[in-house]
Amino acid sequence: MKKLLFVLAFTFIGGQAFSQLYIVTIYQTSGCPTGEISLLKTDPSGNETETCIHEDLDKGALGELNYELNNIINQGYKLIQTNFFDADAKEASGLWGEINGAYRLVRGNTFIFAIP
Repeated sequence: MKKLLFVLAFTFIGGQAFSQLYIVTIYQTSGCPTGEISLLKTDPSGNETETCIHEDLDKGALGELNYELNNIINQGYKLIQTNFFDADAKEASGLWGEINGAYRLVRGNTFIFAIP
């Protein structure tokens, strides 16, 4: 009986551990208006949702990004990894950078969330 309980518990935990990642990537698409950048959110079941937010920090880009990331955290996810990558420069970068004299969100950054 103990072995059966152990096997069932292990199966349940193992199945949950591999299926609870939420990934958010900042990228550019033609689907957003000029001056906006896309957030591609992929939920654990593989559904992708694209959200357009401002690109420039002085137009509220950080606030909009914060709102979207907090919505994921409020669902019970925890940020486990952040990859900063400048898609234009093809190198590691930060969350924002000076591009053409304005501070903007950098394309290529990825946030990975998981259920703890």
